[in-house]
Amino acid sequence: MSKSSYLMLGAGGHAAVLADILCSQGKELVGVVAPEVVAGHGIFTGVRHFDSDDAVLDFNPKDVLLVNGIGAMPRQSLRRLLYNRYRDLGYSFATIVADSAIVSEHAVLEAGAQVMQNAVINIGSRIGENSIVNTSATVEHDCDISEHCHIAPGVTLSGQVVLEKCVHIATGASIINNVTIGAETIIGVGANVTHSIPSRKVVYGAKSFCKGADGEY
Repeated sequence: MSKSSYLMLGAGGHAAVLADILCSQGKELVGVVAPEVVAGHGIFTGVRHFDSDDAVLDFNPKDVLLVNGIGAMPRQSLRRLLYNRYRDLGYSFATIVADSAIVSEHAVLEAGAQVMQNAVINIGSRIGENSIVNTSATVEHDCDISEHCHIAPGVTLSGQVVLEKCVHIATGASIINNVTIGAETIIGVGANVTHSIPSRKVVYGAKSFCKGADGEY
């Protein structure tokens, strides 16, 4: 077994899409680790199934790259916890880029970043560890995306947007240039964000109605 072998964590929809990308690129998927396979049964046919997270420890960290197939949902920490656990044990996570994605040679993708089909990442942008740029999302020039963020399908980040850690940008949201989104904030489906948002807020609606611990505005 070589370091070009991949071990999938999770077997839901996000894992199935990642497996599909890997298989289309001729990558070897040596196993899937999940209590059960709940999506993408075709793509996992013939792939060895392990139903306990401890099965990962049977693989030498020098021999495999882990793929974080746990989907990213607001306020759910399993994806981040698994990433940190196995990273601290010496495992490396694969950086995945779909063939149809457009990524500038002058962008930076950190360990475990995932760039899905038809996503665009332009010059000067950084995608942090374990973050997802999902299908058909656009990250314009000089954006800085911290670790454990999720940019959902169809999102647009204009230039020089900053996402602090663990931010969730839901499907179809748009954020104008020079805006910072604070850590653990959720931007709702279809929201239009025209100003910076503090940490741990929830933003929704075309006029960016904001709700959080300090009240609404």
